[in-house]
Amino acid sequence: MDVASSSSRRGWKVVRVTRKANPIGWISDDETRERFLYLRKGKFVVPHKFLDLHFFMDEGFLFQKWIASQGLTKFVQMKGECYPGLVEVFYANLKVVNGVIQSRVKGVNITINDYVWSTIVELKAEGLHSHVHDSKSNIWLKNKTIYRDCLRYPGRYKMDKLYLHNCLNKEEKMVTYVLSWLLLPGRALRDRITTEDVFLLNAIKTRIPTNWIEVFKNHMIDVGINHGFNLPYGVFISRVLILQGVDIFEEDRLLCNKSQKIGKASLTHIGLKKTADGWFFRDEQIVVTFLTGHLFLMKILFSFLKQSLKNLLWKPLGQLLKDF
Repeated sequence: MDVASSSSRRGWKVVRVTRKANPIGWISDDETRERFLYLRKGKFVVPHKFLDLHFFMDEGFLFQKWIASQGLTKFVQMKGECYPGLVEVFYANLKVVNGVIQSRVKGVNITINDYVWSTIVELKAEGLHSHVHDSKSNIWLKNKTIYRDCLRYPGRYKMDKLYLHNCLNKEEKMVTYVLSWLLLPGRALRDRITTEDVFLLNAIKTRIPTNWIEVFKNHMIDVGINHGFNLPYGVFISRVLILQGVDIFEEDRLLCNKSQKIGKASLTHIGLKKTADGWFFRDEQIVVTFLTGHLFLMKILFSFLKQSLKNLLWKPLGQLLKDF
């Protein structure tokens, strides 16, 4: 393989190679080819993100335990190579047959069934459809109530307000950050929480067993068939293609780098600041500092008043007893 250059692309480290094949030539159907050209023009493969679970554990967070209880440990820590040209073709040819995602890349039929999910990221087709409004886990729940319960300051919430990230408390905000950038990436608005996000946040926080294969599959179908988002799960799909025999020789290859890790830098990005007592939102730290100073002054004032009252009451009585 002759490497021509090395550069960066949307947060990836890119290893460029001389390509002999044209992806457009791999698609014989006219309608599918037009869809592929549309995807290449208006869409891109979402830069991969992975979670540093050990860092958050050492820093005293809780949300990583919630995620682990969902069986997502291997998925959120997944790293590896991505072949964007092949991923684009995969989505252009994506179809659903009997509930199973299928595609065709470079003459190879691709199937992503339960066995593939289990083999690559150790997920099982078990649990509730927690992302669906009328599922068993959500039938008695109201999305606005769930959201209000997660707020740092519930009084700020108004019924006509969109679901905002910046109102959530520390642990819930980290879950929504992971949902937006890692579990359901590629959406246009990352600072807004969808109804699906609210229900998944509740499922993760309350440890409701969730069928994450269905969650990820629905997201992929929205991209491939409904053209809803940019192209997610590039590393996962690349592993599937390699596992099922697609030739990756002389393909553009994207490599993960440190900037794609969800870790300390991500905490600063969402407005958290580390103090001697742990991680806090900056505005919370101001409130804590104010209250701490206020309570300190109140304590001094209370001590002064207590001593003054004691002097007023007991000193004359002591003098009276002495005179007696």
